Amino acid sequence: MNTEVFLREREKELACIYSICLLAASAPEPEAAAHGVARALCGAMSYPSQARCRICFFNELTGGRVAEGYGYEGLDFLTQQEVNGPGKDLGAPDNEGVSPLVASMDKERADGWGGRIVLSYGDPGLTFIPQEKSLLESVIVVLASMLRTANLIERLKSAGERLEAKNTALREILSTIEQERIQISNTYRERLAADVLPLAERAMDSGLSQARRDSYLALLVSEIRQQMTVIGKGPESETSLSPREREIAVQVRNGRTSKEIAELLGIAEATVERHRHNIRRKLRLVDRSVNLASHLSMTE
Repeated sequence: MNTEVFLREREKELACIYSICLLAASAPEPEAAAHGVARALCGAMSYPSQARCRICFFNELTGGRVAEGYGYEGLDFLTQQEVNGPGKDLGAPDNEGVSPLVASMDKERADGWGGRIVLSYGDPGLTFIPQEKSLLESVIVVLASMLRTANLIERLKSAGERLEAKNTALREILSTIEQERIQISNTYRERLAADVLPLAERAMDSGLSQARRDSYLALLVSEIRQQMTVIGKGPESETSLSPREREIAVQVRNGRTSKEIAELLGIAEATVERHRHNIRRKLRLVDRSVNLASHLSMTE
């Protein structure tokens, strides 16, 4: 080979490596990588118009063929039938007596990928030179790097998708917790306004007798204890007593009769009896031979 031809071939080899490196920098999908490498290799051969390139690689994690690339000079691609004919094995001669160039991929260096690049000529009278064999060995190392990068990108994408799904679920949980916090806060604010503050105001009412104020003060303490108990159980309870029912419950627990309670609170005795019945119902004591005063004393 004269100097001019040698330099021209070397220039084609360098152009091939350069274009494949540019392709690798773009982190292509496996199929795009196969097509790009096939095209670059065919263009770098001594007889590019006769060059055929077949690339096939496998991933041991998924199994089966992943992608194939076929090419020839002119930046076009041939089908499998056009290149080797249907069903022909990788590495088999394209024509009788003509052996192709074959380079196998190192699976350990390619992160589980395996496969081969096969270069051949359509003309049985053409042969490959040693430099083209060396070029093929270099290219398959770059291809292995591209496949390894594609694996890494795919794993990063999957990890990113899983992380985003977890973040979405976390945001939904936090939103639900915040809504529940607001709801509970509003519920207890309403309870304090409806149940506790009125009792405090009555206990401080100088227009009432001392006995009435003491009664309201005792009821206020009982109500605060009740609210503290409810906080641990949640904002809603079937056995929650109304403010008036709590007033009467405190007096019943203190041993007062319905008549005494009616006189103390300034209401009819029948009204007290009705409230006592409601208290028993809410405490699930109806049809049970349980003394209301004793039960209230035990649950204080």
